[in-house]
Amino acid sequence: MTPILKFHFFETMKTLLLAPLLASVTSSAFADVSVTDAWARATVPGQPVGAVYMKVSSSNAVRLVDIQTEVAKDVQVHTMHHHDGVMKMREHGELAIQAGQTVELAPGGLHLMLLGLKKPLSAGENLTVKLTFEDAKKVRNTSVVSVPVRPLGK
Repeated sequence: MTPILKFHFFETMKTLLLAPLLASVTSSAFADVSVTDAWARATVPGQPVGAVYMKVSSSNAVRLVDIQTEVAKDVQVHTMHHHDGVMKMREHGELAIQAGQTVELAPGGLHLMLLGLKKPLSAGENLTVKLTFEDAKKVRNTSVVSVPVRPLGK
């Protein structure tokens, strides 16, 4: 086989072998996750916890698997519910967002609990929250959200 034919043969084989692999990579693009209406409530000095609220939607089913912020030692998804006339809060675990659905994190329900605040949350400031989502194929994507802090009582 001449050098030119050998080159074309190997280039053709590479194209035939790599095309399906490249197609599978591009078809596994991450879901379109949208985070809107994010906010946190100001805290008083010495308060060790805070909360962040928002709306999260996705074009495909995803799970919120990791949350980080510079203002707290830990962040967890928490839920609140009434039980025998008493409001109870507990860790929710990973948050599932179904395809085409919006999950609202709001006061009195699901929310992000900021544990071990490093400083009080002050009205007018913004904090940054990193949200890592994972789809069914275990592909991860991180969204960085700027969260405005509202005054107490608002």
